[in-house]
Amino acid sequence: MELDEIRTSFAEYFTDLGYLSVPPSSLIPKNDPSVLFTTAGMQQFKEFYQSPLDAPAKSVITTQPVFRTSDIGEVGDATHLTMFEMLGNFRFGENNSMRMKEVAIKEAWTFIHKKLGVVKERVSVTVFGGDRTIPADTESEGIWQSLGIETKRLGRTDNFWGPTGDEGPCGPNTEIYIDGIEVWNLVFNQYYKNRAGNFTPQAEVGLDTGSGLERLATTLQGHRTIWAVKPYSDWLELVDQAKGYESKIIVDHIKAICFLVSAGITPANKGRDYILRRLIRKVVFLMRRSALTADLQPLIEAIQVYYLGHYPLTDSDQIFAVFEAEKIQFEKNLARAIGHLDRWVTSQTAQPSSEEITKLAFYLFESFGFPKELLLEHLRDLGWEFDSDLFAKLFADHQDISRQGSDNIFKGGLADHEPQTIKHHTAHHLLLAALRQVLGDSVVQKGSNVTSERLRIDFNFDRKLTDEELKKVTEIVNEKIAANLAVTKEEMTKEDALKSGAQAEFGQKYGDKVTVYSIGNFSKELCGGPHVEKTGQLGRFEIIKEEASSQGVRRIKAQLT
Repeated sequence: MELDEIRTSFAEYFTDLGYLSVPPSSLIPKNDPSVLFTTAGMQQFKEFYQSPLDAPAKSVITTQPVFRTSDIGEVGDATHLTMFEMLGNFRFGENNSMRMKEVAIKEAWTFIHKKLGVVKERVSVTVFGGDRTIPADTESEGIWQSLGIETKRLGRTDNFWGPTGDEGPCGPNTEIYIDGIEVWNLVFNQYYKNRAGNFTPQAEVGLDTGSGLERLATTLQGHRTIWAVKPYSDWLELVDQAKGYESKIIVDHIKAICFLVSAGITPANKGRDYILRRLIRKVVFLMRRSALTADLQPLIEAIQVYYLGHYPLTDSDQIFAVFEAEKIQFEKNLARAIGHLDRWVTSQTAQPSSEEITKLAFYLFESFGFPKELLLEHLRDLGWEFDSDLFAKLFADHQDISRQGSDNIFKGGLADHEPQTIKHHTAHHLLLAALRQVLGDSVVQKGSNVTSERLRIDFNFDRKLTDEELKKVTEIVNEKIAANLAVTKEEMTKEDALKSGAQAEFGQKYGDKVTVYSIGNFSKELCGGPHVEKTGQLGRFEIIKEEASSQGVRRIKAQLT
């Protein structure tokens, strides 16, 4: 079965069982500062395992693009991808773990056996064998054995999943294998782990499953590598089949770059932006080292066209433009770095120590973006000793600094508290109120990001805004700025705030006591601030871009001039 067939079969099977099909979330997780990217389908539903009544339905399914930085170094082998699609079905608010497991396991087995046509002899499973903290999952083990499926007990590393981040729902999982290859993971969220590392049984339990679409297709087609599956095999032909290892990495990274750019990420030195920069520079490095001369624009176009029916990717020309701009900058840095390295080598009168060599390598990496792989190869050619442990420590310190720098991104959507960022934050409130006035009161905020350069809002709406609608929204915001409305702040209970008509961001967690900011009688939102005192301080508002963020969600980027 091809990818599209499996994706469709999964959706049809579970919706027939009463599951609600929910659009995938952005690769940038909302309200979860513990991770840079969406790494699992359950992330957008994380809060519903504690608050099941807030879920869109008791049982839902998604096909979710996920991004795992931990897999970047493994790309090029038979099974690893940086960005891949995850099929998942989820349940919230179940009050009987045994019953939930029985339903989930039998649904999964029926899908594999009846829908996909996999015979019992090809299937085996693993279950959690227990440890000093959590008992063995004998419930799942018994259910599988009643179906006649071979089971094996494994430890926490293999068969206990979660939470995503430092705290959250988690529990034992059972993994399904076809021909010895893991294709599906069913997690039973029976516990909650807090930041102190303590596990507490949950009164209401939940289900979280994930099946890597590409790996599942590979197994069903009888291949041993995802690179034999279409469209991956087709994409490889657009690079260089004679240099298979490098071409696989390039295809994988270009696909990931397409999704990151479409999520609004731009190359830079911190956080998510650094990951995009790292991917682009790795592609440039590989092409340089391997003397690959392939034109990558057709590859970007092919990837964008393939996924367009499933995910709203940015126009391929824009993606290519981001890639080319970063490539040009990196090639300049690379030339400077090589010059610095050559001068340093020439200046050495004796064999430098491994510590000196490693510190130099890290300086080139940090200052010029010189890829670690190229450094290692060059130093090896010189016969110099490299301290990989010291480099790892320097890199870990570098990452800690980067994380500290990106923490502010997650505080109310503000990158910092610079004066222009605060102005953009206030304009963000005006924009939401204007959108609700033009498009209707059903519009709610789905996400935000505010910097000194621009503001961004995600909101629910099922079509592209017309030029007239965008013009009207802009006019309203500028009218409110010209009116020099006062911005006022008050504290109250969350219940009173919502009763008063204050808007809350969808999916955002609020305490019992909240802060409400009002802008005249026009805007009223739950918000932590900060804001300007009067709208007349803002300047001229203009919309830069309106585009799709995900299915049913639009995105507007705007700025004050």
